[in-house]
Amino acid sequence: TRYEQNLVHLIKTLRREFKAPNAPFVCATIGFGGWEMEGHAKTVAEAQLAVSGERGRYPEFTANVKTVETRDFWRPADRSPREQGFHYNQNAETYMLVGEALGRGMMELISR
Repeated sequence: TRYEQNLVHLIKTLRREFKAPNAPFVCATIGFGGWEMEGHAKTVAEAQLAVSGERGRYPEFTANVKTVETRDFWRPADRSPREQGFHYNQNAETYMLVGEALGRGMMELISR
């Protein structure tokens, strides 16, 4: 329940520590279970989305914090090397898609 608050604190602390008050920050939502996600995982994903500057909850994050949605990248166990329910069932495609989305998010922030 404190994930959003802690993530905001992490971003602000890193910026203060590195003396970079507007450093771009990109976060990926957890995607375990895809769009059927529920319970604590869904709470965390929603908290991750809440810090995105696009949502406007934190005006100081506008144009310098972005959260990318990853639930579309979930691949079920029958399409993955291992059934874990976490770590994306060790699916390399999922890891690649998440990495690409994070990279695109960062490019978007630094090209503004």
